[in-house]
Amino acid sequence: MYLSVIFILTIVIPFLVMPKHIRIGILPPYRVVLLSMMGICTMAAVILMIASFSGQGVYAQLLEAAEIASDQMSSNPALVEAFGAGGISEVEMSKFLMQMYSKSFLLVPSGILFMGAITSYIAYIILSRIMSKNGEVKKMPKYREFTFPHGTAMAVMVMYLIGWIMLDSEAKMGEIIYANFSTIFDLVFVLQAIAVVFMFFHFKKVPQVVSVIACACMCVSSFGKTFMVLLGMADMFFGLRARMGSRPSGR
Repeated sequence: MYLSVIFILTIVIPFLVMPKHIRIGILPPYRVVLLSMMGICTMAAVILMIASFSGQGVYAQLLEAAEIASDQMSSNPALVEAFGAGGISEVEMSKFLMQMYSKSFLLVPSGILFMGAITSYIAYIILSRIMSKNGEVKKMPKYREFTFPHGTAMAVMVMYLIGWIMLDSEAKMGEIIYANFSTIFDLVFVLQAIAVVFMFFHFKKVPQVVSVIACACMCVSSFGKTFMVLLGMADMFFGLRARMGSRPSGR
C-alpha cells in the first residue's frame, strides 16, 4: 500500500510543485525538475518512516511477498527451466530467487529517486508546452546542454565513501545505504556522460539516434558503464564540453 502511495505521488507532485516556478521563470528548467525531485523524495521518506513506525516496514513487507513468490516460482517446472536451473532442488531454487529479490529490494530508495527524476522531467515538458499558450516560459533545453549543479560530483563521491564505510559494518542498514549510494554515484556520472556523448555527436553532425544507440550499448556492459562514469567525472571536473565550445546549462 505504501509503495502504491509513493508511486502516485511521483506522478502528482511534479504537477503541483512546478507550475509556479515555470510561470515565474527565475530558475533554470533543470533546477525546477530538481526541486520537484526533492519534493518527491521528501514525501517518500515521510511515508517510509510512517510505515516503519506503524510496524509495517516496506522492506519487511517486500521480503514477505518475495518469499511467497519464490516458493511458488520454484515449484513451477517451466520457470525453473527458463532460469536454466533444472539440475537444482526446489529449496535451492527458492533460496536463489529470494536472494535475487532481496538484493533488488535494497534499491527501493534509489528507484524512487530515479522514477521521480523521469516523471519530473516529463511533467516539465508537458507543463511548459501547456503554459506557453498563455505566455512565454522557459523550454527544457537540449539534453546535450545538461549538467549537474556545481558541487554534485563531490557530494556523490562523499555519499559513496560513507556507504562504503558503512558496508564494513554488520548492520543491514549499511548494506542498504551502500547499495543506494553506489547506484546514485553511477547514475549521476552516467547521466552527465550521456550529455557529453550527445554533444560530441552533435558537433560531428551525426544523427542523434546514433548517439542514443552508442550510449545504450555502453551502459549495458561493465566496461562501458565504467567508461561512462569516468567520462562523466571528467566533464564535471574539467569541463569537456566547454572545450568543445558548448555552454552546458543547469548550473
